[in-house]
Amino acid sequence: MDITKTEALVLQQLVAAAGSELYGLEMVKSSGGALKMGTIYVILGRLQDKGFVESRREELKDSNRAVPRRLYKITGTGRRVLQAYEAARAAYAAGMCGA
Repeated sequence: MDITKTEALVLQQLVAAAGSELYGLEMVKSSGGALKMGTIYVILGRLQDKGFVESRREELKDSNRAVPRRLYKITGTGRRVLQAYEAARAAYAAGMCGA
């Protein structure tokens, strides 16, 4: 299954979180401008529909926040799709350099 460059970036951030869950704004801030607030939740929703990420609502215990965040983590399928995407890009780059 194909993913876009932006979807790959989101999956890479979730892999880099090493099993921790991330929320959308956190990914936007750590992306250095590559991800935008207006699209992050659309991308996360699409990845969830494809089965590449899963999410849950944050539990608010003694928190100052009134609204719980939605936390995301990558699934095993998401990891495999990202690995295939990265392998295809590496093969393409190697072919371009060897030409």
